Amino acid sequence: MPGVAGRIGRIEAPDARTVVFTLCAPDGAFLARLAHPSMGIVDAAQLARISASPAALRDVAGHGSYSVVRWGASNVQLGRVGAASAADTAPTVILRWAADAAARTADVVAGSVDGIDAPTASGLAAAATNPALAVVPRPLLATTVLGFGSGAAFADARARWAIGMGIDRAGLVDSAFPAGSTPADHIAPCEVPAGCAGTAFRGFNAPSAVATLQSLKFNFDATYTLTVPDAPIPGLPDPAGVAGAISDQFAANLGVTLQIATMPAAEFRAAVDGGTLAGLYLDGVAAEVADPSAFYDPLFLDQPASLAASRAKSALSALRAADAEPDAAAREADYASAAGALRESAPVVPLAHPGASTVWQADVQGAAASPLGADPLGAMTAGDRGQVVFEGASAPVGGWCGPQPSADAYRLCALVTDGLYGYAAGSLDPAPQLATACAPNASATVWTCRLRTARTADGLVLDAADVVATFRAMADPSDPVHEALGDAAFSAWAAIFGAASGEMPAATPPPSPAASGSAAPAPAASGSPGAAPSAGAPASGTQASAAP
Repeated sequence: MPGVAGRIGRIEAPDARTVVFTLCAPDGAFLARLAHPSMGIVDAAQLARISASPAALRDVAGHGSYSVVRWGASNVQLGRVGAASAADTAPTVILRWAADAAARTADVVAGSVDGIDAPTASGLAAAATNPALAVVPRPLLATTVLGFGSGAAFADARARWAIGMGIDRAGLVDSAFPAGSTPADHIAPCEVPAGCAGTAFRGFNAPSAVATLQSLKFNFDATYTLTVPDAPIPGLPDPAGVAGAISDQFAANLGVTLQIATMPAAEFRAAVDGGTLAGLYLDGVAAEVADPSAFYDPLFLDQPASLAASRAKSALSALRAADAEPDAAAREADYASAAGALRESAPVVPLAHPGASTVWQADVQGAAASPLGADPLGAMTAGDRGQVVFEGASAPVGGWCGPQPSADAYRLCALVTDGLYGYAAGSLDPAPQLATACAPNASATVWTCRLRTARTADGLVLDAADVVATFRAMADPSDPVHEALGDAAFSAWAAIFGAASGEMPAATPPPSPAASGSAAPAPAASGSPGAAPSAGAPASGTQASAAP
């Protein structure tokens, strides 16, 4: 679609219960994008309040299980609403914040909170041996990889996979990554659906690695450069620390000497993407979307000039097919095919999935930490205390996730505002929330979503115009809400769907006999007036629409 910079070409509301998304290209990850916490839906009346006064974000009434009861200087109290999900049983959730990790750690040790995010290293070690506390890892959507630059030494795929076999990933994670990190044998984490499809990369086997390199007449006497950025980048939280640990392992396991070179992060990114680095390098990828494409595409499809992309040619067709395939089983088969090809060509070697840790009182049942930050606090039971109290590092600004691109914010607003899709506790499989289902057309370029009957905590009825208005507020720089909060507030939208160019046309409400606060109309039967059009079919009548 000419002039469109994002993934969505048009959003239409042909009737009050139907939203149709026309995409600029097939997208098998569309449901995972909708399930991100930042995609929570807000009633159009709430959006008008926010555009008039951004402070209205604090008491946004969403369709979630909780609403804001009280907002204090260092905490916010949420109360369960009548339409709460059956999974959310805690009557009260209190979120606190303290920037100092030592203060958070002291609070959980003292028992004044039920759980905390990101404790100090010493506090984490102490918690691991304290029977009153429990450490729960927080997997993150990130992967650290070892890449191979130009030069004859790593031109042969057998040399690349032998190098990978010479790395003890478990030992590397223990020595150079934060607690909660895990060794990686796939490009995507296993928490992501289909992330571990197919054959894993070869595991640690130093004798076999050395023998393979010897058979290739690898020069063990040479010194090889390992290039790293001079600052943390997504997926690589400690470049210098990981480089040092890799250098030690190369010497001990392979008898290979590395020389570590640092490069300004921007120059490093340009050199990797342009395929101009020599020797070895460390890189990383961090994803906003819980989908394998968010890991594979940045490494192999988005940067065609990189050496990693040129060495992954046998996997590219499978990766492209997966990107365009909406069926989960077919996508998993495509990713399995790609994983097998990448194992043999070894364009990069996955090293670790960086993670983090949370600490909880041991009597908290159901304690869990989401990779996206939207922790299922409502589904937890904190002993006999009747409420769940959690402490993060930073203060959220309100109950709508759209303009709050941070995990600390998602922890709150995901309890207040539901999206068309979302995630159940402990899962990253997209599941319907405000939609009953979103179905693609044959080419996965048009997705038609039917809405369930839902009310906000203050009684407003969900309709398709609210969905259009919410997406417009996030995507359109000319929208009053977007203008009031600023582009930076909507960086999550840009990361997930891409930035819009130009203005969207103003949305007009679809025909609906239901007044605000009244019962929503039942979906029309197939073939009757008002029925949802088939995916890709033109809608007739008055429409609410938004097109970048």
